Amino acid sequence: MKIVYMLLICLTIKVNAQQNPPKKFDYRFEVGSYFSINNKLPFWQSANQYGSIPTDLPAFLCRQSIKTQKDTLNRFFKFDYGFEVVTILGKQPLFLLPEAFLCTKLGKFEVYMGRRKEIFGLIDTMLSSGSVSWSGNSMPIPKVQIGMPNYSKLFFKWLSYKATFSHGWFGNQKYAKDYYLHQKSLFLRLGKPTSKVNLYGGIIHHVTWGGEPKNNLLPDDNRLLNGKFPADWFVYGNVVFPFKGLWKNSSNYAKYNSFETTNHFGNQLGSVDAAAEFKFAKSKLLLYRQFLFDDGQLFGLTNTDDGLYGMSFTPKPESSFKKIVFEYLFTKNQGRYVAAAGRLLGLPDRHPNEESFLFNHQQYFDGWSYNRRTIGTPFLTPEQNIRSENKLGNDNVFINNNRIWAFYAATLNQIGIITFSNRLSYSRNFGNTSLLGKVIIPVDQVSYSVNTIIPLKRLKADLNVNVSVDHGDLIKDNYGSYVSIIKKW
Repeated sequence: MKIVYMLLICLTIKVNAQQNPPKKFDYRFEVGSYFSINNKLPFWQSANQYGSIPTDLPAFLCRQSIKTQKDTLNRFFKFDYGFEVVTILGKQPLFLLPEAFLCTKLGKFEVYMGRRKEIFGLIDTMLSSGSVSWSGNSMPIPKVQIGMPNYSKLFFKWLSYKATFSHGWFGNQKYAKDYYLHQKSLFLRLGKPTSKVNLYGGIIHHVTWGGEPKNNLLPDDNRLLNGKFPADWFVYGNVVFPFKGLWKNSSNYAKYNSFETTNHFGNQLGSVDAAAEFKFAKSKLLLYRQFLFDDGQLFGLTNTDDGLYGMSFTPKPESSFKKIVFEYLFTKNQGRYVAAAGRLLGLPDRHPNEESFLFNHQQYFDGWSYNRRTIGTPFLTPEQNIRSENKLGNDNVFINNNRIWAFYAATLNQIGIITFSNRLSYSRNFGNTSLLGKVIIPVDQVSYSVNTIIPLKRLKADLNVNVSVDHGDLIKDNYGSYVSIIKKW
């Protein structure tokens, strides 16, 4: 009887497996509509949406996406893909391709090409206001990337790392064209995956370089080399390894313009990140800090107070609160003074009277943006989004408001089968005094958003409802809604 019983169990398992084969891909379809009182998206409906949003309201959106189901491809060699198409109908119809990539994986390594939604940095990727240098606020930049996406052991079981190295193309932007992205990252983890405490550290480095300006610069302008921005193998070496001491004795320097040799080649920025994760019996706490740098000032301890401070807490599973996040963003230093860490160590200012002009650049007037959207934290506001009385009136400056401090809180809740997420931010904004000398009288801005997902059992779909509110003196007061139906296969 025992043998017969075991055979019946095995047969049942086999039949169930045949009836429910593992999915080879995920397909998602979404249709929805936007509305707001001033025909613009509220802040938290616009921020961190990978640029796949309408420019004017009211608007209708249709989104379709397909991706391989990675969990079913447990092989040494893997091939993944992902595509997402967004069609927007309204005053300005748009056809967008926020994601389109092919990826080959060989063991722990992967190589992908195309657009892929990514966030770089040690943050809570679900509820954060956005990583300071690469947040998902703009359309993904097409690139080729090689790396190790998951932590892998390095010499010891308690030490692991992951890294990426990529080359991308900005294409045709408003003020420059045919220029490139260089990007690399390296992260370390101390502690095993099962450890109660894990410590993390890493660095992210981004550079825009090469290409040529579309705005009218004089032929003898010291920012140009033969009418273009320098782009050769020597320049690329300086981009990948931006250490002047490594190249200062090279005779090649003589042929480049004074702007490049006085500063670093291209527009260089990034962040140095640190985090600590504490695991309790049924909950988890993550503390993180992103030190924002521009033009190498961080390593002189000049602006170490600039950056993002964050905390993410995941309560017990039975709690109605599924996650809570608090963050503080500060960007007022930018090389204007030696930060507290440097003063405590008695270090001199290695960059006297040198401001970093954060997220802006005197060669690439598009700044740290792609398709007119900030690539980094969405709190650094473009000129086009600011109230007219606070505008600089100079299109050559993309990020008007880059001196701010901001508090941010977010929660993820579940009551029964209904899921809620809330985002609340309060910022004080000081404009941009770099180069132009105009100071915005500090203005406050409050933005709030609540997103609700309600399962529709009969349709086997979800009803998604978002309501967002803006109030303050930086951007126009606004109230907006987005309602959609999401179907997954």
